[in-house]
Amino acid sequence: MKKIFFACMLMILTVGCRQKASRTADVSGIDLDIKIARFDRDFWALRDSKDLGADLDRLFARYPNFAPVYFGGVVYFGNSRDTILRVLPKFFADSVAKQLYTDALKRYEKVSDIEKQLTNAFKRGKYFFPQLSVPQIIMCVSLLNQNMIVADSLIAAGIDKYLGADYRLYSQGADNYDYLIRNWKPEKLVADYISVWLLTEFPYTPANERLLDEMIYKGKILYLTALLLPDEKPNIVMGYSDEQWQWCKENEKAMWQTLIENRHLFSNDYTLMIKYLNDSPFTQPFTQESPGRAGQYIGWQIVDAYMSRNSDVTPQQLIDNTDAQQILEKSGYNPR
Repeated sequence: MKKIFFACMLMILTVGCRQKASRTADVSGIDLDIKIARFDRDFWALRDSKDLGADLDRLFARYPNFAPVYFGGVVYFGNSRDTILRVLPKFFADSVAKQLYTDALKRYEKVSDIEKQLTNAFKRGKYFFPQLSVPQIIMCVSLLNQNMIVADSLIAAGIDKYLGADYRLYSQGADNYDYLIRNWKPEKLVADYISVWLLTEFPYTPANERLLDEMIYKGKILYLTALLLPDEKPNIVMGYSDEQWQWCKENEKAMWQTLIENRHLFSNDYTLMIKYLNDSPFTQPFTQESPGRAGQYIGWQIVDAYMSRNSDVTPQQLIDNTDAQQILEKSGYNPR
């Protein structure tokens, strides 16, 4: 009997050690220090230029991968040097541009805490996925056009879309809906950098084109973002308020029943997928009290259950497994 008890204890300890080994990151040997490239400051400094052409050339030389993207695809000044030089004086005189730059540069005057958070997150990322490259991290002002910009070996944040939901210029945009503005806050910046990096490094390659497949993929990205940011509140990773997160926790069983009873889980109806997964005032197949993207929340819970139940699965193995149905089955997911 003692031998059986000892064997059981040994098995429990072994499983615990495997789980610790597969999910705990020892970053002590990873040499990495994230420093944010301040394109926002360098660009706005052109206002005081005595030789705008020469200083613009220097800006392009300093940001060879990002400057063409910024001017051509973010603020839409064009790709021609002559065109940009013609537009810049008018842009610098624009009152809205002045306000956005003034407020954004003031809010993000100091970024050492953000750099520290990103350094720790990317170190954890390199521990779990050593083959991945760490992108250059940039800040810019996007004129409220984009939150995150991805280009060759870089990720740039439009920091003017991280000034807080009550920022007065947000409500003046015709397309700035309340359910979107709610996430335009500084607390979301680091999680967005990390989730966009993961989305870029691990693009969606499903074995099938069903709602379940995309739910599980989104769930993987949320799970890994939380794994790389262990001190971040899960509702911030999800992009929910405390109240929205609590609603999902309390109504998880009902949401799952809706998916099952309506046979939506294995649907390949693109319109249905949008209703479950995209930003919106609420998730249409559920109630109007639900937050948008609640299908992603369910996907995260399935992945979390799968990783909890299968303690020997590493983050790399999780991301490599494109069999969403297998993940669901092995998760034992059944909210109560």
